[in-house]
Amino acid sequence: MKRKYSFIGAGNMASALIGGLSGEDICIFDKNPAAYEKYEKAALSKAENINEAVSYGDVIFLCVKPQNFDEILPQIAECPLDGKLIVSIAAGITLSRIEKALGEVPVIRTIPNTPLLIGKGVTGICRNTKVSDKMYSEICRLFSHLGEVINAGEDEINAITAATSSAPAYVYLFIKAIADAGRELGINEPNLTDRIADMVIGAATLLKGNEKSPDELIRMVTSPNGTTERAMKVFTDRDFTGIIAEAMLRCAERAKELSEA
Repeated sequence: MKRKYSFIGAGNMASALIGGLSGEDICIFDKNPAAYEKYEKAALSKAENINEAVSYGDVIFLCVKPQNFDEILPQIAECPLDGKLIVSIAAGITLSRIEKALGEVPVIRTIPNTPLLIGKGVTGICRNTKVSDKMYSEICRLFSHLGEVINAGEDEINAITAATSSAPAYVYLFIKAIADAGRELGINEPNLTDRIADMVIGAATLLKGNEKSPDELIRMVTSPNGTTERAMKVFTDRDFTGIIAEAMLRCAERAKELSEA
């Protein structure tokens, strides 16, 4: 059976997911009319309200920010939901919170990251007991078209948020810091940020396709009493790994706070 998909929230993540559903029957709704601009040439329906969007779809994607769930869930609860699947992409919004608002409905919770926009995402996925294996596989397959999938228990989702969903920001900060320092040291390359990004892509590709551990690869680069060893000593002295661990802990704590709000 050909399914129909509705998206409540028509931002960048919705756009990426819709791209993975090429040729499907799709409806979108967003309270901000400007969000529709990127879809002007797309062959899809634009709902005038949440009720219309929910009525259209067999699968309802909730692609709004966590703080908007208190607004949209009561509206969805007023719609007939028999036979529908709810898929959330919001950090901190638990399965039980959605179930409490909507009743006995199948719910899948996902936590994607922004590289999903270029088909290189990593998405954590879990479900409630109402979701069939078939439906779960379909949604996992959609996200796998846009990157990698981590099948998880819900007790892992906050940690996955810290490790993959929020983590691109850590990488961007790292790249920016290296590029800024490189310019201070006198590098005049106008596209230095891109070249540093290339370095990170190369290093990550080598790690992913290699049987060697990160520690082994670090040793490959670090000659005794050499330049890299001098740099690595600064990271060690400043407890770089401890800083990363604390940042991830704070991220996971915030996700937990959102789930308890």
